[in-house]
Amino acid sequence: MVFDVFRRDRADVFWIVGSGFKIRHAMTTLPGSVYTGAWVPALCETWLLIPTATPWPQEPPSRTITERCPECTTIANNQTHHEHTWDY
Repeated sequence: MVFDVFRRDRADVFWIVGSGFKIRHAMTTLPGSVYTGAWVPALCETWLLIPTATPWPQEPPSRTITERCPECTTIANNQTHHEHTWDY
């Protein structure tokens, strides 16, 4: 997946499950640009702890979580973000 970080006409959001969470939150920070254990703010201003990457070929435990934060969903829809689901 390639992201054009220089495009100003589109903003990307990444739906992740932070460590200790049971729902997905949206963040604008590119997941690969932060390290495991970093704290990153979601659109709803909830701080997410970036989880440890799942070793290949195992499936990330967050893959089955589809529920999204209602506040992040509203903000992402109002700002017309391009959405990506990201699992560690």
